[in-house]
Amino acid sequence: MTRGEAAKPGVGSSRGDRAPRPDAGELSPSTLMREAAERTGQQDWGEKAFVEPLTLLVESCRATGRLNQTGWRVLRSILLRHLRNRLAVQAHLAREPAAAERPLTGPVVITGLPRTGTSLLHGLLSQDPRHRYLRLWEALRPIPPEAGQGPDEATLVEQAETWLERFYALTPGFRSVHPLTPRGPEECDALLQNAFASQHLDDMFDAEAYSSWFYGTDLEREYAYYALQLRVLTRDREADRRWVLKSPGHIGHLDSLLGALPGARVLHCHRDPAEAIPSYASLILTARLPNSDDVSPERVGEQALDRCRAALARALAVRAAESGERFLDVSFPALVADPIDTAARVYEWLGRRLDPAVEAAMRSWLADHPRDLHGAHRYDPQAFGLPADRVRGALGAYLDRFAPVMST
Repeated sequence: MTRGEAAKPGVGSSRGDRAPRPDAGELSPSTLMREAAERTGQQDWGEKAFVEPLTLLVESCRATGRLNQTGWRVLRSILLRHLRNRLAVQAHLAREPAAAERPLTGPVVITGLPRTGTSLLHGLLSQDPRHRYLRLWEALRPIPPEAGQGPDEATLVEQAETWLERFYALTPGFRSVHPLTPRGPEECDALLQNAFASQHLDDMFDAEAYSSWFYGTDLEREYAYYALQLRVLTRDREADRRWVLKSPGHIGHLDSLLGALPGARVLHCHRDPAEAIPSYASLILTARLPNSDDVSPERVGEQALDRCRAALARALAVRAAESGERFLDVSFPALVADPIDTAARVYEWLGRRLDPAVEAAMRSWLADHPRDLHGAHRYDPQAFGLPADRVRGALGAYLDRFAPVMST
């Protein structure tokens, strides 16, 4: 689907009782942008291509989101935060225009379907001091702290800790699904949220037209802004460190990702989709429950399967066209069975050796982060209408190519 086309409604369009919708002007892009500008004292937005997906997200939530009052409040807060971030980035570039030209040398990007071990692999590679990862406190405000130009790092970390505790309080059970710490590595999808083109936003809100747009549209402009934020966050003293980035949301947009990061190499994680997709459905359900009083597990399961099918179809096309040297396939069973061996394989692919000191740091991190540290993530695939035969049957082309990877 190209930009400007009408997005088709998603599957399972049953309507339940909805909370009163906010006034039409309250969540309009112009109103939100005016409030963000007033709060920050900044007026320069730069290019305004982001208004299109922002508008689509709001209107889609109105049409199909079935949001309760908490959901509308959360949506409004999220949109304002991302708009303030855009103003902060633009103000930073006005002070330091050279930041927009910083090179991003050979980043490594971890992706795959959700729930395929991407977080585990990201955590391991983040233990190498030669690597640069996006910290949660940076993800929430993607400009480097500067003397006299905003909060210092300690304040931003404290703010991230407060934000994280509020998020976990609002979304019970999410800590066991996706544990985070203020200084720990976070998904770089957070930067795409500032362009309002994000799988996470799609997970949180049942916004049918927005979802159709996100999975059917090329995101060159949005990924260009994503790369710009990475350049802004790359301080001069870190120029020789390799970015190690991670987001399952990239899997359906590898073409746009590689266009924005031409030197990137991709770690593609694989897990039996009959395990991964029900787990992803459980994540979506957990994220949506606070925001709506009408969330159907069956609808969530169907959406999770449809999204993964669409993302993998696009990924397979890119993988067929790209050089195999840019990709390394990572087996979830092998990663879980022997994380250090998998990490060593990654280093070999990068043309490096896994240093003993880095390996020791990885082993220490693994000991401090056992799989069920915050409780087991339990779910029933049948509750989402996702029996194994249905999931595998929907993803035949993907399994034909990558089933051997998942068995090792």
